[in-house]
Amino acid sequence: MRLLRQITLLPARLTLNETDSKSSKGEIMKPKGITRRDFLKGSTSAALAGVFYLSLPGKLSAQPGEKTRVILIRNQDVLDELNKPDDAVLARMLDDAVTTLLDEEKPLEAWKRLIKPDDIVGIKTNIWSYLPVPPGLEQAIRNRAIDVGVAKKNISIRDRGLLTDSVFQKASALINVRPMRTHYWSGVGTLIKNYIMFVDNPPSYHPDTCADLATIWKLPLVKGKTRLNILVMLTPLFQGSGR
Repeated sequence: MRLLRQITLLPARLTLNETDSKSSKGEIMKPKGITRRDFLKGSTSAALAGVFYLSLPGKLSAQPGEKTRVILIRNQDVLDELNKPDDAVLARMLDDAVTTLLDEEKPLEAWKRLIKPDDIVGIKTNIWSYLPVPPGLEQAIRNRAIDVGVAKKNISIRDRGLLTDSVFQKASALINVRPMRTHYWSGVGTLIKNYIMFVDNPPSYHPDTCADLATIWKLPLVKGKTRLNILVMLTPLFQGSGR
């Protein structure tokens, strides 16, 4: 299993305790490690605080006792008075998160450690009309893949129709991005659930509060391909209202 690392993106007015933290002014707090077991036990509370999950390519392992580094990126200017995200600020926050996580000074050097020029990249987004992934964030991810050297024809941004999308069918790298919200069956809609569109009968995964969702990650189209998981926590949805 690849080493799972975690970065967090949220407005400055929201807070998350016990993480590495980088504010809109660029200050970084000292890391406070948590074990993989702690992470799994506390996944709900961590997600509610606003999380980017990152799995790095390569021969990195996550054995019991190894720690997950948590990165928190905040920027007070990411949302305007109507809660509309600023695309330029979003792009900077994404770069700040990746460079901080990988201890790189230059964003492009950090992205080169995640994606290679010969990769075929599927960006799994979420288009739920009430709380979709900000288009500016989708484009920021796509632009960085292009900057690394990935051909435009080898990049696809999509939520549904993955089983008929030629890029996703041949993808060597997946980037998983979605907002955080409540869900009638699973309780919360997060990154694990975002891959439900990789199956031809999504409702079959709804029984028992969607208990089998994680098995989707073992399917050939998905297994071992996820390079970056991004849970957007700018305006998380709780009981029908964005907060």
